[in-house]
Amino acid sequence: MSRAWLIGAGPGDVELLTIKAVRALAAADVVLIDALVNPDVLQFVRPDARVLHVGKRGGHASTPQADIIATMLTHLQARRSVARLKGGDPFVFGRGGEELLALQNVGIPVEVIHGITAGVAAPAAIGIPITHRGLSQGAIFVTGHSAGDEEPDWHALASTGLTLVIYMGMHRLATIIDALLQGGMAPDTPSAAIQSATLPSQRHVAAPLAQLPSAIADAGLKPPTIVVIGDVTSLAAVPGVSPDIAAPTPTLTLGIGCRSGVTVDQIRSAALVALGGRPLQAIRCVATIEAKAQESALKTFCVENDLPLVTFSVAEVRDCLDAQPTLARSTAVQDHLGVPGVCEPCALLAAPGGTLLVPKLMLDGVTVAIATYPSTPPAPTPL
Repeated sequence: MSRAWLIGAGPGDVELLTIKAVRALAAADVVLIDALVNPDVLQFVRPDARVLHVGKRGGHASTPQADIIATMLTHLQARRSVARLKGGDPFVFGRGGEELLALQNVGIPVEVIHGITAGVAAPAAIGIPITHRGLSQGAIFVTGHSAGDEEPDWHALASTGLTLVIYMGMHRLATIIDALLQGGMAPDTPSAAIQSATLPSQRHVAAPLAQLPSAIADAGLKPPTIVVIGDVTSLAAVPGVSPDIAAPTPTLTLGIGCRSGVTVDQIRSAALVALGGRPLQAIRCVATIEAKAQESALKTFCVENDLPLVTFSVAEVRDCLDAQPTLARSTAVQDHLGVPGVCEPCALLAAPGGTLLVPKLMLDGVTVAIATYPSTPPAPTPL
């Protein structure tokens, strides 16, 4: 019988994924992944599993919830096991309850695998406990995304004396803070905003409540960001803007092969899994065979990440493969492109004198490999 898992991937750091989640991902036939999930978790997915990107991110186009449920049911009714992978915890602003009920209504067994929610992890990442004796005896998790009839009663929340943890509130933060101040919350109440918590790109600001919107604007913080309001915020280890992490010197080349029609998300996910926690800024260039240089998703991926795209001819790729017999080969690639491999030879060709760091990795229609880059990059192909 087919089965389903609703899995929380945690706040971002792949090492915060639970052991139970890893086991479920290794068993699933199909994985539906949200946009806010760190793509590094896909390293735990079966190589032959189908990965579907059903991104849901505030302020961006997203897959309708009804379509996500319908997709899950289609695969489950075809007797495929399905893992639904969400950022944080599926039952904390993750609409996991809706998916659970929809599947239970048709008799599908569902296991919920909880993850660490950002409302706990983000404050903790900068030293803020959401409860602390003498400062706050409780915390309230609330969404800032709703408006109109579903608007939280900010006046009532202002009077609780408890820590407020606001998810998805960046686009309406000035309105929310104005309502809290009108409800009697002091303008100098300690507050903070934490962006990309637990990831290398994490940044934050801390400021009195009335000054928080301007502090966020000055720092250039963007979603996904958690806002914390209350006296516990005074315990933040380093008040103010966290120092930016210095961008690493690019030392790697990313070789890519892909089937026609792949998406930018599929390419990004494969690249991040291959990087294994290294940032995209460590990549100097993306390399592929000339026949793949016009793939729109590949070109967009390079533009979005400010990465030069370099290409190599069939003859150059064939020569590299001939010179390095240990590189991975594929008869399907040979039939399609006239060479038995793309990602590994292209990564090496783009790194003259370099060595293969990450061998061929296949994920959801994309193959990637990484080589070290000891010398000057080749001239990019115009996009």
